[in-house]
Amino acid sequence: MKTDTLLISTAMVLLIMAAGVSSEQLNQPLFLWFNREAGILPDVFWANMTFVADTLFAVAVIAIVASRAPHIFNSGFVLLVIGALFVHGLKNLLEIPRPPAVLDLEAFKVIGPVVKNHAFPSGHSFTALATAGLLALNMRSIPATLALLAIALVAAISRAAVGAHWPLDILVGSAAGLLFALIAQKLTNDIWWLQSVGLQRFAAGLMTLTCIAMLFHDSRYPGTQLLTISAAALALLALSRYWYTSLYIERKARK
Repeated sequence: MKTDTLLISTAMVLLIMAAGVSSEQLNQPLFLWFNREAGILPDVFWANMTFVADTLFAVAVIAIVASRAPHIFNSGFVLLVIGALFVHGLKNLLEIPRPPAVLDLEAFKVIGPVVKNHAFPSGHSFTALATAGLLALNMRSIPATLALLAIALVAAISRAAVGAHWPLDILVGSAAGLLFALIAQKLTNDIWWLQSVGLQRFAAGLMTLTCIAMLFHDSRYPGTQLLTISAAALALLALSRYWYTSLYIERKARK
């Protein structure tokens, strides 16, 4: 099975599940059930998994991989831009309330900040699956893809565990993330100027600044500081290698 076929198939399964949740009106009972059952694992686990789905973490991971495969800076940048437009555009258009705005806060558990607005789709779920999808498309390995998808899906469902999103938000956000990874890859492959070294370095520059800011970022989720700083530091080390190699090769070429 090809990687893109696997990603499309997974996205379709998620969308079918979303349709089932919607048609059977399972959104609220499924959220309450999973939020309760997720308590079997410690809060710090779900807090860190939800940070794995954060855009900052995604930037750090993309930067680490792209430092050895620089063309991923281009497709990663395209994915981040079109993904942000899609997610935030839909959130602002639909204005669907999150669980804390609908349910009594004593009825379920919230880990981290209490957020009440812009539920659909889940941006964290989108980011987790989009990042996993993009990396999988560039590795072309089914076992690696399955591992990435498993981690990304756990990160996505953490949004219900921390009390931030409905199952429908998570399922649609996850499916959209996979599809947008495919779109970003195709756009980058088909449009010549999206493959340029100039865009590559622009994207690498933005990711470098983002990772520097990440060193001082407070996710507001308990126990995530070590993961935040470690991911940022590793990304900056990888980016340093990229900048040294890139600029050194350019200087050698001019001589």
